[in-house]
Amino acid sequence: MNVPLSLRVLGISVAGMALLTACPRPTPPPSGINLTFTFPSLTDTSNVQLAALGFEETGEDKPTAKVVAQTPLGYGPSSTSATLWLWGDMLRSWAENPKCTTPFLTGEARDKQEVTVTPNTAKTCNLYFLVYRDANRNGTPESGEVLYETHDRYSYATEAFTYRFVSPDGRSTETGTRTKGWSLVRHLVLQPSATPARYLVGMNSAPQEDEGLPIRLHEPTNFFTSQSLSGPGGHR
Repeated sequence: MNVPLSLRVLGISVAGMALLTACPRPTPPPSGINLTFTFPSLTDTSNVQLAALGFEETGEDKPTAKVVAQTPLGYGPSSTSATLWLWGDMLRSWAENPKCTTPFLTGEARDKQEVTVTPNTAKTCNLYFLVYRDANRNGTPESGEVLYETHDRYSYATEAFTYRFVSPDGRSTETGTRTKGWSLVRHLVLQPSATPARYLVGMNSAPQEDEGLPIRLHEPTNFFTSQSLSGPGGHR
């Protein structure tokens, strides 16, 4: 094979070319995402923030919360909707953070009953969303400041997996399917008429094309029983 003059001048052999072309390309950093939220109207939006929170395990019962992104709603009457940008560098940092990306079995499934995870090596890191009034202006939501929340979350998984578990009180069964990487996980609660006081909770990664659909924020509610409906329907 004839090697082009330009490569011979640079001292690159055919073998070297093969090595160069065989080198794997680095994984590109995750791109950012703009999420849209809706919420009940507020008559006063002074010091009100839409925020995303991450949690870091500390080895104690209560992990440390950190605001990873937020935007003010401004002043005067609210428009009942807002957007929040999650930066790609921030998402990469949290995905690589061993205090957040922890085994699903000992993290999200901790203290649950009848836990099954396939594969059981999956690890996750979650970002949570809320609207709060920053009364003391310290830039962090505290007790009594939260106005609206959602049980939807933006979740990172080290690998695709499925799971099932039962809530600590035995009344709710949660199942879910997560995709590898970052995805928007939607929360759905059903209360079948055939099983009164028993709930089915779904937590599944939404298709990427549906991540632009609005996320509804509401007043704080119980995760396992919130906004349930009898029969086949349900709400997030």
